Amino acid sequence: MKLQFIHLDATGKGIGTKLYQELIERLTKLDLHVAIGGISLPNDESIALHEKFGFEKVAHFKEVGYKFNKWVDVGYWELILN
Repeated sequence: MKLQFIHLDATGKGIGTKLYQELIERLTKLDLHVAIGGISLPNDESIALHEKFGFEKVAHFKEVGYKFNKWVDVGYWELILN
């Protein structure tokens, strides 16, 4: 089972990219210094989206997340905003 944040019919149409563009723009205008994204692993699509915007992997914790009745690794990606 895959968790969808965008309706399945809307995937692959650039909506996630548009949402992240807006989010990063707003965070920057708020004069925040760093954005951090936590990703349950494996999740190639989310990793690709974060790295498309310049996020870099800074941590990987084994079996610290619990999702769909099982323990999963969680990685953290960081973007320096200013």
